[in-house]
Amino acid sequence: MFRLRSTLGIALGISLVALNLAACSKSGSAKANTASTPSTQETTSTAATTAASALAPNGGAAATSAAPAASGAPAAAASGQGEPLAPIGCGGITTAMVNALVTTPVTSVTFSSGFGVYPDHHFECDAGMRVDVYPQDSNKGQYNADLTAENAPPNPLSGVGDVAVYTLATLEGMPDIYAHKGNVTCEILPSSTVTDYKVTVDPNSAFGGGITKDSAAAWATKAAGLCTGVFTALKA
Repeated sequence: MFRLRSTLGIALGISLVALNLAACSKSGSAKANTASTPSTQETTSTAATTAASALAPNGGAAATSAAPAASGAPAAAASGQGEPLAPIGCGGITTAMVNALVTTPVTSVTFSSGFGVYPDHHFECDAGMRVDVYPQDSNKGQYNADLTAENAPPNPLSGVGDVAVYTLATLEGMPDIYAHKGNVTCEILPSSTVTDYKVTVDPNSAFGGGITKDSAAAWATKAAGLCTGVFTALKA
């Protein structure tokens, strides 16, 4: 009798082990299948990326509207494309106009509206220097604010827009230009050293890098022509 019970116990134990092994095998198979199937989030992200690529051909407004749906899409990549006035306004500046002002020739003039499309549609032209354009500055609020922030006396420029001036900081540097016509404000802000521009260096300047007042006035007068080009392109 003891031998019979022992035999039955062993048989039952083996059956339970076999059942547990089968269950574990089935569970492992299910986990493997789940891991190999992409999540809903991943699928949606891939679809959004594909849609953004399909809906954003060269330079359309769709580049801005579709870009946020794509995971990880850089904001700056589509920002210039989404500003309809940027290529028009910057297109008013030719490389010949720029190369008359800079010592290292440029081959193109590009545009950008920074990180995102601004409500007032302002944008920048990269023309060997920074050219900021505000097409909706009808009350000259931007013009006045930026000119005041210069904290330097304005010098008038004639023949450019409705009003145009340049400022020359007390310390070494290039003149900044502010012009306004109609609803449009145009600002030219050279950000490099004076040797990058076609101006005469003042040998008597305190730091050896200043420019003469006459040279500053002549350069500013010529550079203001970039704003004239922008005004013409935007029909200001």
